[in-house]
Amino acid sequence: MGYKRLAHIVFLSGLHPAPANLAAHYAHKLGGEWMAARAAVLPGVVGEVPVLDEELLSWADLLVTMDAVALANYPPLRPGLQHRHYPFEPIPAVADKTAWSALAARVRERVEGMVGGMRLLEKAAQATDANDL
Repeated sequence: MGYKRLAHIVFLSGLHPAPANLAAHYAHKLGGEWMAARAAVLPGVVGEVPVLDEELLSWADLLVTMDAVALANYPPLRPGLQHRHYPFEPIPAVADKTAWSALAARVRERVEGMVGGMRLLEKAAQATDANDL
């Protein structure tokens, strides 16, 4: 069972859709018990990832920018929507499979850290609930 409800996370890329897409994939795969994640890009970024819009921002609890361009260009956030910046740059050349594997491993490691934080929150909530009995 998850903490209270799934945390809604939008991963935003401004250079290439891959980091956000990878982060959303790993969030579902590794942390689906604690988080629901979506990938988004800034306008003009080519790929099969949706452009960040008001609907995604209203759904999200947390916006994670994945590169300096996303950090510099994300829209104003509504109250209660948190922001974190996890930079994943430079973006590898298309043919550099070793660099892409390294990027994927770095993204996975960061998401694993997020999942670990959610586990700690759940344990703390369970301990508090047990103390209230």
